[in-house]
Amino acid sequence: MANTQNSEIKLPKAYQIDIFPESVELLIPDFEPPPPLRVGRALALRKRNCREWYDEFIDKIVAACGNEFLPVCRMSDGEFLFLLGEQPIDKRIPFLPRLKLFISRLKQNFLSRGEISALTQGHYHSGQYSAEEWRQARSELPEAVRALSKKGVIAWHLDFTDKPFAECYFPALSEWMKKNNITVNDNNYYPFYFVYAMLTDSRRGELFKNRRVLVVNGAQGETKQKIIDGLKREGVSEVYWCAISSMRSLYDTIDIAPFIGKVDFAVVGAGIGKANIMLQMEALNVPCIDAGFIFEVWKDPQNRGARPYTVCNSDLEKEQ
Repeated sequence: MANTQNSEIKLPKAYQIDIFPESVELLIPDFEPPPPLRVGRALALRKRNCREWYDEFIDKIVAACGNEFLPVCRMSDGEFLFLLGEQPIDKRIPFLPRLKLFISRLKQNFLSRGEISALTQGHYHSGQYSAEEWRQARSELPEAVRALSKKGVIAWHLDFTDKPFAECYFPALSEWMKKNNITVNDNNYYPFYFVYAMLTDSRRGELFKNRRVLVVNGAQGETKQKIIDGLKREGVSEVYWCAISSMRSLYDTIDIAPFIGKVDFAVVGAGIGKANIMLQMEALNVPCIDAGFIFEVWKDPQNRGARPYTVCNSDLEKEQ
């Protein structure tokens, strides 16, 4: 039944983009039926079997552990807002909710005075920057994203359901990618939720077990220790920590020299500044994974399930 429902979901013509002419059912092993929050499809370059596509992604990351720089950078609504600015409200939203959202935007824009506090759904902060910093960053970030796309993976959030989310950004994103020569191919594009799933599903032991991990994050004190404890629960043998600012990572300079040759992979929580941070990590020669909300899961397992693909069936069955 879930497959039938998914196949009936159509992306409105206004949000279709020629860079991604196909879409596939977003059915990830160990998360079937898909989480009720995000049942849908993911835009694709060509027709794919989602299960095979997902396994290919994990195999790529695991193979690079300890021997290859492979940045994995997620790009979703917070990043789209930062790069593209506000877009027209989704055409599918009914009149009254659309009017309410419009008024909310006006209020927010007035109070912010042109500054941006990048948020993702659920008010998970990813950066705080002035209007001038925002303008400057928008002119510089395309080069960083282009570099990451050549060196690794950009996990664009290009999935859609029958409930509007980030689709209103798709047309502007398509033009932005063309304007800035951001090339998309089978080697550097995988769906956004593949990253969350890889870090929480039944195959995650291939990545974590007995690995040495570098954490790049702005957490401090008790929160930092809880994240470390969460990673150790996943079976890692050693955790190193590289501190960054919690809300200003776009301007951080990090020293990764102490960790060269000592880690198998890295996990990054740097919000809007992730591209700046990840490009500084190349000398590590390991996968550098933009883990985002999964830090909240490591901090507190009760946060599992608060986002799609953050708790797998195997774990739920063990707990029953």
